Amino acid sequence: MSILTEFFPESLIVNGVECLIHSDFRTVLKCNEIIERESELSREALLEILQMFYKGCTFFTEEHIEKMFWFFSCGREKKKKRFPRKIAGLNDKQSFDFEEDAELIYAGFQQQYGIDLQRERMHWWRFMILLDNFGADTRLSKVMEYRTTDTANKRLGKEERAFLQAMQRYYGLDKAIIVDEQTKQLEEALMNGGDVSKLL
Repeated sequence: MSILTEFFPESLIVNGVECLIHSDFRTVLKCNEIIERESELSREALLEILQMFYKGCTFFTEEHIEKMFWFFSCGREKKKKRFPRKIAGLNDKQSFDFEEDAELIYAGFQQQYGIDLQRERMHWWRFMILLDNFGADTRLSKVMEYRTTDTANKRLGKEERAFLQAMQRYYGLDKAIIVDEQTKQLEEALMNGGDVSKLL
């Protein structure tokens, strides 16, 4: 499917029947919240997601589930080619999180496109395409760059490496990270507009 020749789907064909869906980005994000909070998706949680996503469906089959997750992935097939992350100077850390980065995403849409997500009804696929194409001048793009830069890269200078490691501790999404005293001081300086150069 090409988005240049076809409209974003507002329904899915499941078992030969057209099923209307809630295509707005908020619905998918609410479904994602349920998926994220479950270590293993329970039958009850899956049913809650299906009922939230499909309009007026009274029963669900395996195809309903497959088509729903196909929609969530914006109709993208799994990529067979693997991006050479190491060569590109990237690590394997998570780059962003819808919940943790909600304010950055909101601000990015406002800055980049002049879109107020509080007032906009937007198709999930449009939301994701716009999000994926944020410019480098948005704060979210910068934070994602901090998180994913490979600090083991030998081309980095000592000060640059120390700065990036500090930024990864500050903006990292790994909940298991133990924050040391230097990082606490760095966070405080960043939050209060202080001089961070002495702490790096």
